[in-house]
Amino acid sequence: MKAGLRKALKAAVIGGLMAGAVIVPATAAQALPSHCSDKYVLHEYWANCTSGTGYYRAKVRCYKIGSSTQYTTRYGVGRKVGEGISIASCLISEEPMSGTWELSNTKF
Repeated sequence: MKAGLRKALKAAVIGGLMAGAVIVPATAAQALPSHCSDKYVLHEYWANCTSGTGYYRAKVRCYKIGSSTQYTTRYGVGRKVGEGISIASCLISEEPMSGTWELSNTKF
């Protein structure tokens, strides 16, 4: 193969690859759940998100009654936005110390 033809072929391949990179559209970012609210009910932590898209779940840190050093993290069922409350429950022998919610674009 002649040097000139080889250079032209190489330029065409590189140009095609670069053009392909330009043509590929960027994927749209998905919005996470928003407008989330929470509350504690006895030994439970409740979380609910009403806007956005994706999934959320309640997450609570429980401590064993009588011991301030033994903690366990417990999770509620993953819920899709608008499909109800996620509840993370501590055991009867535990108390909720702190709660939050986890957000995701994909199912837990």
